[in-house]
Amino acid sequence: MPGTKPVELGSLKEGQYIMIDDVPCRIVSITKSKPGKHGGAKARITAIGIFEPIKKELVGPTSSKVEVPIIDRRKGQVLAIMGDTVQIMDLETYETLELPIPEDVEGLESGVEVEYIEAVGRYKITRVVGK
Repeated sequence: MPGTKPVELGSLKEGQYIMIDDVPCRIVSITKSKPGKHGGAKARITAIGIFEPIKKELVGPTSSKVEVPIIDRRKGQVLAIMGDTVQIMDLETYETLELPIPEDVEGLESGVEVEYIEAVGRYKITRVVGK
Protein backbone atom coordinates (compact mmCIF):
# COMPACT_ATOMS: atom_id res chain seq x y z
CA MET A 1 0.00 0.00 0.00
CA PRO A 2 1.46 3.42 -0.90
CA GLY A 3 2.22 5.73 2.01
CA THR A 4 2.78 2.90 4.49
CA LYS A 5 5.66 0.80 5.76
CA PRO A 6 5.73 -2.68 7.33
CA VAL A 7 6.55 -2.88 11.05
CA GLU A 8 6.58 -5.74 13.55
CA LEU A 9 3.42 -5.68 15.69
CA GLY A 10 5.35 -6.17 18.95
CA SER A 11 7.44 -3.02 18.40
CA LEU A 12 4.46 -0.59 18.40
CA LYS A 13 3.66 1.67 21.36
CA GLU A 14 0.71 3.81 22.48
CA GLY A 15 0.44 7.08 20.56
CA GLN A 16 1.93 5.61 17.38
CA TYR A 17 -0.04 4.98 14.20
CA ILE A 18 -1.19 1.74 12.53
CA MET A 19 -3.31 0.71 9.55
CA ILE A 20 -6.29 -1.47 10.56
CA ASP A 21 -8.64 -2.54 7.72
CA ASP A 22 -7.00 0.11 5.47
CA VAL A 23 -7.90 2.86 7.98
CA PRO A 24 -5.03 4.92 9.45
CA CYS A 25 -5.45 4.89 13.25
CA ARG A 26 -3.73 6.24 16.37
CA ILE A 27 -3.04 3.57 19.01
CA VAL A 28 -4.77 4.25 22.34
CA SER A 29 -3.91 1.02 24.16
CA ILE A 30 -1.78 -2.09 23.75
CA THR A 31 -1.83 -5.22 25.88
CA LYS A 32 0.66 -8.00 25.30
CA SER A 33 0.32 -11.56 26.54
CA LYS A 34 3.30 -13.73 27.38
CA PRO A 35 4.23 -16.62 25.11
CA GLY A 36 2.32 -19.69 26.17
CA LYS A 37 2.78 -23.42 25.99
CA HIS A 38 1.34 -23.55 22.45
CA GLY A 39 2.60 -20.47 20.66
CA GLY A 40 4.11 -17.03 20.69
CA ALA A 41 3.21 -13.83 22.47
CA LYS A 42 0.12 -11.98 21.26
CA ALA A 43 -0.68 -8.26 21.16
CA ARG A 44 -4.13 -6.67 21.36
CA ILE A 45 -4.25 -3.15 19.95
CA THR A 46 -7.10 -0.68 20.36
CA ALA A 47 -6.93 2.35 18.07
CA ILE A 48 -9.06 5.28 16.92
CA GLY A 49 -9.19 6.40 13.26
CA ILE A 50 -7.27 9.59 12.44
CA PHE A 51 -9.79 10.94 9.91
CA GLU A 52 -13.02 9.55 11.35
CA PRO A 53 -13.44 8.65 15.04
CA ILE A 54 -13.90 4.90 14.50
CA LYS A 55 -12.68 2.49 17.17
CA LYS A 56 -10.70 -0.41 15.68
CA GLU A 57 -9.12 -3.47 17.31
CA LEU A 58 -6.42 -5.82 16.13
CA VAL A 59 -5.16 -9.01 17.76
CA GLY A 60 -2.17 -10.91 16.43
CA PRO A 61 1.20 -12.47 17.16
CA THR A 62 3.81 -9.88 18.19
CA SER A 63 6.10 -11.21 15.46
CA SER A 64 3.59 -10.52 12.64
CA LYS A 65 4.06 -7.60 10.25
CA VAL A 66 1.52 -4.78 10.12
CA GLU A 67 1.33 -1.65 7.96
CA VAL A 68 2.03 1.73 9.57
CA PRO A 69 0.96 4.93 7.76
CA ILE A 70 3.67 7.46 6.97
CA ILE A 71 2.43 10.69 8.57
CA ASP A 72 3.62 13.95 7.03
CA ARG A 73 3.17 17.00 9.28
CA ARG A 74 3.00 20.24 7.33
CA LYS A 75 2.17 23.90 7.82
CA GLY A 76 -0.31 25.90 5.81
CA GLN A 77 -2.10 29.24 5.81
CA VAL A 78 -5.87 29.60 5.74
CA LEU A 79 -6.90 31.43 2.55
CA ALA A 80 -10.68 31.25 2.92
CA ILE A 81 -13.44 29.55 4.87
CA MET A 82 -16.30 28.40 2.64
CA GLY A 83 -19.22 26.91 4.56
CA ASP A 84 -17.99 23.65 6.09
CA THR A 85 -14.68 23.55 4.15
CA VAL A 86 -11.51 25.57 4.54
CA GLN A 87 -9.05 26.42 1.78
CA ILE A 88 -5.40 26.34 2.86
CA MET A 89 -2.12 26.97 1.08
CA ASP A 90 0.91 24.82 1.93
CA LEU A 91 3.73 27.11 3.12
CA GLU A 92 6.45 25.05 1.37
CA THR A 93 4.90 23.97 -1.94
CA TYR A 94 2.31 26.80 -2.25
CA GLU A 95 -0.30 24.25 -3.39
CA THR A 96 -3.86 24.91 -2.25
CA LEU A 97 -6.05 22.29 -0.58
CA GLU A 98 -9.72 22.27 0.34
CA LEU A 99 -10.27 20.40 3.60
CA PRO A 100 -13.31 19.85 5.80
CA ILE A 101 -13.34 22.03 8.92
CA PRO A 102 -12.39 19.78 11.87
CA GLU A 103 -14.73 19.86 14.87
CA ASP A 104 -11.95 19.84 17.47
CA VAL A 105 -9.90 22.84 16.18
CA GLU A 106 -10.63 26.33 17.55
CA GLY A 107 -9.73 29.71 16.08
CA LEU A 108 -9.84 28.93 12.36
CA GLU A 109 -10.05 32.17 10.40
CA SER A 110 -8.65 33.63 7.21
CA GLY A 111 -4.93 34.40 7.45
CA VAL A 112 -4.03 32.13 10.39
CA GLU A 113 -1.33 29.50 10.16
CA VAL A 114 -2.37 25.87 10.72
CA GLU A 115 -0.63 22.55 11.12
CA TYR A 116 -2.06 19.68 9.10
CA ILE A 117 -1.19 16.05 8.52
CA GLU A 118 -1.17 14.00 5.36
CA ALA A 119 -1.47 10.22 5.51
CA VAL A 120 -2.34 7.74 2.74
CA GLY A 121 -3.45 10.56 0.42
CA ARG A 122 -5.81 12.15 2.96
CA TYR A 123 -5.46 15.41 4.87
CA LYS A 124 -6.62 16.76 8.23
CA ILE A 125 -6.04 20.05 10.04
CA THR A 126 -4.68 19.27 13.51
CA ARG A 127 -4.23 22.69 15.13
CA VAL A 128 -4.02 26.45 14.67
CA VAL A 129 -0.39 27.60 15.05
CA GLY A 130 -0.99 31.37 15.13
CA LYS A 131 -1.31 34.52 13.06
